[in-house]
Amino acid sequence: MESQIEKLLSGEVATLPTETVEGYAVALDSKRGIRELMRIKDRDFDSDKIFTLVPESKSAISKYAIVPTAAQALIDRFMPGELTIILPKNPNFQHFYYDHYATIGIRIPDHPVFENLLAKSGAVLLTSANPKGGTPKSFTGHLPSTIVDFTDPTAPKILRQGNLKIDLQSF
Repeated sequence: MESQIEKLLSGEVATLPTETVEGYAVALDSKRGIRELMRIKDRDFDSDKIFTLVPESKSAISKYAIVPTAAQALIDRFMPGELTIILPKNPNFQHFYYDHYATIGIRIPDHPVFENLLAKSGAVLLTSANPKGGTPKSFTGHLPSTIVDFTDPTAPKILRQGNLKIDLQSF
């Protein structure tokens, strides 16, 4: 595992465990690594699938995204954990990859590898470690994370149901 962390810290794509499925991760500041991740996942800037951003901490999320009150309640309750939230991108966040999109997916895995890694690397991009159209590899029998879309804060919706069950009516 240490060699994968060293790869990420040197700007390369690393294969890392999460509490849900195995993931490919790359440092947010590695253009070379992000381009390699795009090649591995067969994605371009016009893809409707956007790599998830793992911020360095929960308090850093607002650097990257606009966080509505209801989304903040989910963040406070379920992050780190099996939750990905789709939010409007913060217009002050300028980045060669994310500048192509109006939204941004945010997730903080609840796994010791990420707790230690984020302290060293800062934010990373994350996606499931499977070929395009393939099934993600689960370490624990879990499904991929639950995805909640907050791009319309008045009507959040669950885009993918994972093991984490959320009743949006209570938020």
